[in-house]
Amino acid sequence: MPDSDQVKPYHAKDAAPGQEAADVVAEVLKHAEEREQASKKKVMPKGPPKWMLPLTLNLGVLALYFLIAQPDFLVLSPVEDPRPSVEVIEAERRGLYFEIMKILNYQSENGRLPSTLAEMGSPLADQGVDYTLQGDSSFLLIKTVQGETIVFDSSQDDPAAWVGTIQISG
Repeated sequence: MPDSDQVKPYHAKDAAPGQEAADVVAEVLKHAEEREQASKKKVMPKGPPKWMLPLTLNLGVLALYFLIAQPDFLVLSPVEDPRPSVEVIEAERRGLYFEIMKILNYQSENGRLPSTLAEMGSPLADQGVDYTLQGDSSFLLIKTVQGETIVFDSSQDDPAAWVGTIQISG
């Protein structure tokens, strides 16, 4: 068969059969060398932006002013309860009643009174309530509300009579 009769497929290339593989290997080696050269270059991290120094200085001066001058808008006024003191004291008694019942439940479950309010997980100690053990079976709860002292003595007071009649909704 003459050469003109042999038809070459459309995807055949004019290059030698191993040339394509050699080109790929050369590209890979060139890329690896570029990466190695780039990794050897030291890149220094940029410092803080230019606007950071003036901002920091201004905030520092403002904080110092607030610390020294203490303007009126920074001073918090205490929240005053608008209710009459009788209602506030009754509300505090109701709140203490539920804590008294928790203390008595703790005593019935464990056979002893808790040594502190924190032992039974009560937040009352943080709210200014004094808890004092009197012997093994009685305790005092003392809280001052609007200048008046509320005292519960478990050896003398019945919790339900001490708090009066309360309405429990729910």
